[in-house]
Amino acid sequence: MGIDLASPERDYTSVLDLSLMLDTARNEERANRAVVFAGRLEAIASFILKREMTGIEAAEALRIEANRIQSEAEA
Repeated sequence: MGIDLASPERDYTSVLDLSLMLDTARNEERANRAVVFAGRLEAIASFILKREMTGIEAAEALRIEANRIQSEAEA
C-alpha cells in the first residue's frame, strides 16, 4: 500500500517519516563517502612519502588519483 499524495486524506506523518528516512540515508551515504575518500587521501600520502617524491611527482600522483576517482564516478 502506497501513499497517495493527491488524496486529501494523505497521511502527513508518513510523508514526514519518509522524508526523515531519506535524509538519514543521504547523510549516511555522505559519511560513508567521506570515510572512503579519507582513506584514499591517506593511501596517496603514504605512497608519496614512501617514494620520497618531489613536489612535481606528488602533484602528478594526485592528478592520477583524481582522474581515477572521476572515472569511478562516471561509471
